[in-house]
Amino acid sequence: MKLSNSSVKCVAAILITSMTLFGCATPGGTDSTASGEPTECNTALAAGIGAVVGGLIGGGKNTLRGAAIGAGLGALACVAINYHARQVKTAQQVENEYKVAHKGTLPERTTVTHYDTKFQPATIKAGEKAVLTSNIEVVKGRNSPAPLIEEEATLLKEDGKVIKTTRKTVTESPAGGAYSGSFTIPMPAGAPEGVYTLKTALFINGEQAGTHNAKLQVLTASRQTGTALALNAR
Repeated sequence: MKLSNSSVKCVAAILITSMTLFGCATPGGTDSTASGEPTECNTALAAGIGAVVGGLIGGGKNTLRGAAIGAGLGALACVAINYHARQVKTAQQVENEYKVAHKGTLPERTTVTHYDTKFQPATIKAGEKAVLTSNIEVVKGRNSPAPLIEEEATLLKEDGKVIKTTRKTVTESPAGGAYSGSFTIPMPAGAPEGVYTLKTALFINGEQAGTHNAKLQVLTASRQTGTALALNAR
């Protein structure tokens, strides 16, 4: 029996709702619940539900292709973005460098003197891990409280829809300093091929202090990566 368009949409909506109930992040979701408790996501369940939805939407000759794409998108909903940060310069070193460039004075307010990000490499195959590194330098202001430094990452599909958002603490330092951060993104084996965007934002005491966009090309496992795209963080 062939389902009508309205029936397909209804079933798809029910299945997508099921993903949410089972703890799978939907587009725009974060790594934690509203209460701050971590969420758990069943990757196999998400992929299975995605395959059903994709198959229904694909229909006819496109059922298998739609199911494969849906499974990949379902698995993407469970991507866990991990973060690690380490100090590479002390607060005193960063302050001394700032003073040399600013006639011996420090800023009145806490200032981000450097922030950049990039993927290494910028092209991977589905099933591999992508690592985005960031370099952060913060000088504490003369009249500012101890800086709470946080970094946020938002992974988006080619169409701009959000897959996952996560914000992590770099450090809560009494005097700033320089840090190297890294977001690790394990792309599922069935992840759809395409160019994804990772938007990063730096926050100082809750206020956004810098942003960057980096592009990541994901190829199917059967394809050779070839020459990496010249996709630098902007």
